[in-house]
Amino acid sequence: MKTLLNLAVTSTLTMCISPWAFAQEPSQGEGVVTLGGEIVDSACGLELTSADQSIEMTPEPIGRLLRNALGEPHPFELRLVNCTLTRPDPSRPGATLPDWEHLRVTFDGPRDRDGRSFAAFGDSQGVAFHIWDSAGQESVPGEPMAPHPLAEGDITLHYTLRLVGNGLPLAPGAHRVAVRFKLEYF
Repeated sequence: MKTLLNLAVTSTLTMCISPWAFAQEPSQGEGVVTLGGEIVDSACGLELTSADQSIEMTPEPIGRLLRNALGEPHPFELRLVNCTLTRPDPSRPGATLPDWEHLRVTFDGPRDRDGRSFAAFGDSQGVAFHIWDSAGQESVPGEPMAPHPLAEGDITLHYTLRLVGNGLPLAPGAHRVAVRFKLEYF
C-alpha cells in the first residue's frame, strides 16, 4: 500500500479576465489576465519547506491495522520563522496595535468518519487519515485546533499523521489525500 499526503497553505487568489477582451474581435495569442491577491498581517513567516510538503508513508500491513486500529506514526512539522509579537498600526504611523499572543492552526480537506478524519482516495478501502499535534490533540477537518502561545523568533509545530480505520472492510491499495492548513494569529 502506498500512501501520500500533501499539505498546502491556503491562500486567496482571484483571477479575472477583463470584460473588454470579449468585446473585441478574437485574435490568436492575445489576451489580458488580471491577477489579484490579498496581503494579510502576520506575526511569523512560514519556512518554504513547510508550505508545501509531501509525506510518503511506508506500506502498512492490513494485519497491523486490524490489531492496532492505527497505522504507524508519521511525524511532520510546520516551521514558523522570524516571529514578532509587536504589530505596527498601519493607520497611525509610530503607533502599535496590541501584541500578537496566540497562533491557531486549522487543517482542512475531504472528510471521513463522520467528519472526524480526512478521507483517503485511491484503490484502498477502509482507511482514513488522522492528524494529532504534539500534545495529543486531534485535528478535525475544518475546525481550528487549540491556540499555541506565540514567542519571538522561530517556532516549530510538531504533528503526527496516522492511518485509522473508517468502518469499511479493509482492502489493499494505494491512497492519497491533499490537506490544506491555515494559520491564524491573534
